[in-house]
Amino acid sequence: MIVKRSKVKGFVMKTSVDLRKLEKIKEAIREKEKIVVMFSGGVDSTLLAKLAYDVLGNNAIAVTIDSPVIPRSEIRDAIQIAKLIGIRHEVIEIDELRNKYLVENPPDRCYLCRKFRDAIVKNWAKRIGFDVVADGLHYTDLEDYRPGIAASTEDGIWHPFIEFQVTKDEIREYSRLLGLPTWSKPSVACLCSRFPYGFGLTRERVEMVEKAEEFLKSLGFREVRVRYFPYNIAIIEVDDIEKAIKEKNRIIEQLKAIGFSFISVDLEGFKSGKLNRTVLWYYLKEEKHDQSKHLSIQ
Repeated sequence: MIVKRSKVKGFVMKTSVDLRKLEKIKEAIREKEKIVVMFSGGVDSTLLAKLAYDVLGNNAIAVTIDSPVIPRSEIRDAIQIAKLIGIRHEVIEIDELRNKYLVENPPDRCYLCRKFRDAIVKNWAKRIGFDVVADGLHYTDLEDYRPGIAASTEDGIWHPFIEFQVTKDEIREYSRLLGLPTWSKPSVACLCSRFPYGFGLTRERVEMVEKAEEFLKSLGFREVRVRYFPYNIAIIEVDDIEKAIKEKNRIIEQLKAIGFSFISVDLEGFKSGKLNRTVLWYYLKEEKHDQSKHLSIQ
């Protein structure tokens, strides 16, 4: 076991890491013989892709989903990082925004989307003779509302970091020890996560969010979310609220140019998955709506 203190802007970790976990994962990968890694270029999937390539070489393939709900910068990162690792890399284009149910943005959106993606990747893998598809879901993911975990488990996707109880902090520290540049990379979620459940998704709205977040990153913010609410309301979550206030004139001008009518800063700051708090509200609203329909019939 190694205890390290890692420090970079946005991250200060004192993490105790058990290197035996890595060896166990590598041995499990070796037993699979051939593996496809669902690869976003983020912290988690990059570590898994690195381990898979180190163990299996050309019998490991990284597959990236290219979709309108994934920031363009993330696709570029995935391509560059795959080259750095040396792993064979394939990019598959899909478009979830053509699915009439998904664009309604129900609370089980992630479940349905994940089922859709899993089917595409598994079918692709099967065609080239690969039976095992793995992803970078980790033990810390179990602490949040993650319907995608249930979907991928049902689909037979292998989650080595969950199986061996590897946390997010451990993944960052393992990545740092292996020299991966992603070790301090902020977490990035699908752009659909910027919309409260029940608020419909459109291509234009998704593009507005992506442009707004790219602009904020250009100002030097590391952790950024632009939450899009009805009536073109943008609520900004950043890792430096004071900086956002100082830059308010530039931010307001640019976000209005993008198409937002109201711009505000969330005083709680950045927090991944914050809109999951609205899940209960959504179901209560739907239940009330159903009851009102019954009352009107009576």
